[in-house]
Amino acid sequence: MTRSFDVFAIALLGLFAVLLPRVDAVAQDSKSKYSDDKYDFAIEMPEPWKNVPLQGYTVPGVPRAAYAGSKGASIVVFVQEPGKAFDPRFLVVESARSMEKNLGATVSEKDVRDVDGKKAMSLVVEGKGTGGAIDGKGSIQTSQHWIAIPREKDVIVALLTSPTADFKTNQKSFLASIKQLKIGGKQTADQQESK
Repeated sequence: MTRSFDVFAIALLGLFAVLLPRVDAVAQDSKSKYSDDKYDFAIEMPEPWKNVPLQGYTVPGVPRAAYAGSKGASIVVFVQEPGKAFDPRFLVVESARSMEKNLGATVSEKDVRDVDGKKAMSLVVEGKGTGGAIDGKGSIQTSQHWIAIPREKDVIVALLTSPTADFKTNQKSFLASIKQLKIGGKQTADQQESK
């Protein structure tokens, strides 16, 4: 059975990002830690999130970890490889503009924040959707929290998507995982000075 996840878009790196779960996310086990040697980061997900197969998701980049929550909520961590540095403030402004213009979403937070000593985009949006994606037309109010940490040549992205009714609860555990996120690699001086 395929779970219906409609398209949503965001202008990360000047491109529209598309996240489409292709199949039902089925929990593999309760592994909560993920360490990525290739992209030099590690994340730990608290209960009740369950590790799910990556092949259940299509993302605009390289999928690295996926977790399923209740009622279609998900957290997906992926990497984009533009080959150059992007300013966190640029990502905030362009992503917010894209969500508002293309999907009629409401942006409630758009800021640059610190994540493990690096500057990161933080964007919280709400719009019509499926509970698993914002599509601008669905019947379920859906919320997302995007955290994007640009480095010299890539961007680590953590994305929470949840029915709005459950978003605050899901966001608490998402933010707890972001507090424990370990990110290696380097940012440029301009990225580090972004406000």
